[in-house]
Amino acid sequence: MFERNIQRLVVGSAIAIATTALLPVVKKTLSPIVQDFTKQMRYLMVTAKEGIEDMAAEVKFERMRKAIDKELAIEGELLSDHQPGPFIKIEK
Repeated sequence: MFERNIQRLVVGSAIAIATTALLPVVKKTLSPIVQDFTKQMRYLMVTAKEGIEDMAAEVKFERMRKAIDKELAIEGELLSDHQPGPFIKIEK
C-alpha cells in the first residue's frame, strides 16, 4: 500500500512538472488556431445574419407587392363597374 502511494505521488509529480513545461508550448501553438477559428465563426455569423436580413426584406417586398396588386385589382373592378358617360348614337 505504501509503495502504491509513493508510485501515485511520483506519477502525479511527473504529470504536474510536464504540464507546467508543456502549457506555454500548447498555449502558443493553439493561440493562432483559436484566433483563426474565432475569425471564421464571426464571418459565418455575419454571413448568416445578412442572409436572414435579405430573406426578410424579400418577404416584406413580396407582401407589399401583393397588397398593391390586390389594391389595384379592387380599384380596377370598381372602375369597370362605373358606367361611362352618355354617348351619342349615330344611325345611318
